[in-house]
Amino acid sequence: MAAVFFVIGAIALIWSAAKYQIIYHSIVDSFPPQFRDDLSSRYAFPVLVLSPATPLPLQAEYVKSMWGFCVFFLCMSLGSFASRNAVFGSLFLLVFAGAVFKAIKSRKTLQENCNRADNREDREHV
Repeated sequence: MAAVFFVIGAIALIWSAAKYQIIYHSIVDSFPPQFRDDLSSRYAFPVLVLSPATPLPLQAEYVKSMWGFCVFFLCMSLGSFASRNAVFGSLFLLVFAGAVFKAIKSRKTLQENCNRADNREDREHV
């Protein structure tokens, strides 16, 4: 049973990482000049991808990739517990909790940006 969790986790990780990289490479050119080098762009990406200036479909894909990482950590935790490795299971469970918190926070930011865009469209139609 543990192998099933690990395989599902690996699939979720590959999917999420690929989606994350696609989104990263699609907006890295729009970063301010001070954030375009490899190191600082990695730290600025989670903030800039959820800025109101970023297109909403890209923001939505980013949030989906965040949930994919949550699935990965949950599967790794369940697989570790199924393998009778409580230490790694507990560590992955803690990371899962942190990832869920960050994903919920990102989802709320996306929702605020969607509402902001809706309000702007309503004002333009009046």
